[in-house]
Amino acid sequence: MFAHLFLCLTVASGNPTWSIEDSGVTTSIRGIGAVDAQVCWYGTKSGVARTTDGGMTWQFTRIGGEDLDFRDIQAFDAQRCLAMSAGTGPASRIYRTRDGGKTWQLAHQNTEPKGFFNGFAFRDEKRGILAGDPVGGRLFLLATDDGGASWHRIAKETAPQMDTGEQAFAASGTHLTVNKEGHVWVTSGGKVARLFHSSNWGESWETIDTPMIAGQPSTGIFSIAFQGRSGTAVGGDYKKESEGVDNAMRSGDGGKSWQLVRKKNGASPFPFRSCLGYLDAKTLVAVGPSGTNISRDGGTTWKPLPGKGGFHTLSIAGGIVWAAGADGRVGRLRLSKRD
Repeated sequence: MFAHLFLCLTVASGNPTWSIEDSGVTTSIRGIGAVDAQVCWYGTKSGVARTTDGGMTWQFTRIGGEDLDFRDIQAFDAQRCLAMSAGTGPASRIYRTRDGGKTWQLAHQNTEPKGFFNGFAFRDEKRGILAGDPVGGRLFLLATDDGGASWHRIAKETAPQMDTGEQAFAASGTHLTVNKEGHVWVTSGGKVARLFHSSNWGESWETIDTPMIAGQPSTGIFSIAFQGRSGTAVGGDYKKESEGVDNAMRSGDGGKSWQLVRKKNGASPFPFRSCLGYLDAKTLVAVGPSGTNISRDGGTTWKPLPGKGGFHTLSIAGGIVWAAGADGRVGRLRLSKRD
């Protein structure tokens, strides 16, 4: 057990604000998976932690026997969880627990010397898909149909071609998203910022250009989310955390076309943002190292949440927004309809 590690939400003058309680943990957290208001898991350097009491206490377990970097989490309940480590070659792995994190089994280890896992997403408790940096010039894809116990390569010869200098970002575990009908959306950055879409669970793909900022290795799309046919994506330049240029966009047609989101003065609605998610059909929360923003109209307009709300990633479940970031910060946010 280690000390209470979460951010509390307070409401002042009708506006939610973050207050930070520093537990002394200094590792950066980029993978988080919420189950409900009480149960949440996160991944960080060398292991995974779980809370079952709303963030009051956390149980941390070292995994892998090496200094692995766990950057994506898929939590099914208080007992079952998958943790993905990101790294070149064999450092990219998937571990699985079925006993609340007491023991972990290696479910899959990357065999591609230059491969690099970026994130995974699940359409239900059995079927999931993982995307990684290109191998052989094509988007790298794995799939599972047994809840993550085993993984197999898909679309090896039919996955989208990626340009030299085009890659994805293992920054929040949300550079891809899926839905229950079998649609998959995977984003990219670097030389270009594009969207790869499959309507049949990875059997065939279409490549879609986007207006998101691109051109440098640090620029592109970092996070994408869909609610029906409405989609929103955020990103920017992670080397310029306090700046935002062409780093938010929306789609109303299932991701076939995208339009930049801007303020009335033409500026981007916020600086670099690494993760976003839907709280409901119209409410979105976006986070980045420099702050947090909320939209109440499906991503058309945004306002900042006051306070020190800088995070790398978030996960939403049971009406609660859990977020995590640098220096071991974990946030827990409940928004009322009037916030």
